[in-house]
Amino acid sequence: MTTSVSTTTSTAASTGYSTLQASDSGTGIDYATLIEAKVAQRLTRADRIDATITENEATISAYSDLQDLLLAMNDAIDGLRNRSASTGASENLFSQRTAYVSDDDVLSVTADDDAEEGTYLIEVQQIATKHKISSDATSSRTEGMGLEGSFTIGLDGGESVTVEVESDDTLEEIRDAINAQKSTSGVSASIVQVDDGSYQLILTGTETGQEISLTDGEGGVLAGLGLVDDDGAIANELVAAQDAIIVVDGVTITRDTNSIDDAIDGLTIDLYAASEGDTLSVEIGTDLSAIKSALTDFVDAYNAYRDFALQQQATGSDGTAADDATLFSDSLLRQVNQAVYDALNTSITTSDGDLLSLADLGLTFDSSNKLTLDEDTLNSILIDDIDGVRELLGLNMESSSSQLSLLRYGDDVTATSFTLDITVEDGSVTSASVNGDDSLFTVSGKRLVGKEGTAYEGLVLVWSGSSGSVDVSFSQGLADKLYSAVEAVADEYDGDIQAMVDKLETENTQLTTRSDTIKDNAESYRTRLTAYYARLEAAAETANLLLQQLTYSEDDD
Repeated sequence: MTTSVSTTTSTAASTGYSTLQASDSGTGIDYATLIEAKVAQRLTRADRIDATITENEATISAYSDLQDLLLAMNDAIDGLRNRSASTGASENLFSQRTAYVSDDDVLSVTADDDAEEGTYLIEVQQIATKHKISSDATSSRTEGMGLEGSFTIGLDGGESVTVEVESDDTLEEIRDAINAQKSTSGVSASIVQVDDGSYQLILTGTETGQEISLTDGEGGVLAGLGLVDDDGAIANELVAAQDAIIVVDGVTITRDTNSIDDAIDGLTIDLYAASEGDTLSVEIGTDLSAIKSALTDFVDAYNAYRDFALQQQATGSDGTAADDATLFSDSLLRQVNQAVYDALNTSITTSDGDLLSLADLGLTFDSSNKLTLDEDTLNSILIDDIDGVRELLGLNMESSSSQLSLLRYGDDVTATSFTLDITVEDGSVTSASVNGDDSLFTVSGKRLVGKEGTAYEGLVLVWSGSSGSVDVSFSQGLADKLYSAVEAVADEYDGDIQAMVDKLETENTQLTTRSDTIKDNAESYRTRLTAYYARLEAAAETANLLLQQLTYSEDDD
């Protein structure tokens, strides 16, 4: 009997949790439920932490969406800030030029940024052409020509090549031999089928205005093909090589190409057809369509952001935050909304004395504070007052002296005013100070460069006068002010949103560690309880067996 008791105790203690679930003997206590209750009590803290992690993750996701929407808005207005690419802007749409041509079937004009605005009168008297000649007709392109020898071919002023021909070479093989060296010779060959059983070899110069040069060698291959006559001159000229001739504001210009980029600074003129006697008008001005497109894109980007903001303010039927209003009553979102609203309500007085605001661009707010665009109003102000649009939207500098000009400015330059005291000796600037401090600018010839770490960092001014004082002021237009406000919040590296996201992600990392520790400890606690209750159950079973043995003994007696 002792052996039997010992075996039962060992089994109960070793099988642990599964035995506690399955046993009907011993105390009759449901140890499994008891253990689960005690472990669950300890896991309550972990559940609360996990809930916080989930809330943080939802907030991080919402902040990331907000950041993306704000950055998209800034992408749309970046080119409207009147800042150069060298100062961090992706482009300056107010410096982009486009050409308006009275007849684009004759020519087109491409304008570089900052090309001089104005009107030019252009007459296309002649376009440049490629030299083209042909051979005599032959009855087959695939039968041997019976010509043997060599010839040289090239363009006048260029490099010539030698082409070898065998007696069994076909017209196609002669064509291929010429084309094998066309990158050097500048002459390409093709075959034209004139009619059934009649083919001609066509030679074309790859450069306009350059004549093809042919020299027949021993064997008279070129003469046999009919490309040259008995005197070695070209026999069949299809198109003569000629230069382009245009007249710009009365000045005659000749070039060997139809793409002329050195006649007027910043302009490339592409010629399509001659129109001798007809004078075309070419007007160079600001690319208004690019500015309009950017404003339209901004409206779409702003309204997408506004939809998000409205979603975060939504309430349910009980007046509490809606399920998807993750940032309901969020202070950072309120800060963003206010900053955007303040920037969009900027108004400026232009240099002409006009008061301009968003409405003058045809942009107004609806009942949800989303933007609507009146294209007629926008088109009108772009055509009539592009300078006013630039002042309304971009960063502008005013100076009390016309001898001070702005060369570049950085992102750190916003709305500021200061007086520059400039000293000039022997025609060069020797010092520039603000309020007596001459450590703010570095002087280089006539250039005044704002030093790194100062309020003037990135600012480059040019002074062409003598010693004196100049009052300088910078004003931020609507787009520049909005961009600065949004950048401070949405910058992917050091913006307020990113700082909050980083903080929440750090917090989640710490919370996850705490939750995992609690869960690990709870599992260890489960193991200890299971082993403890297993020993109790085993002891109870042993006692029960002893009681049964005593009962049996008494019955036997």
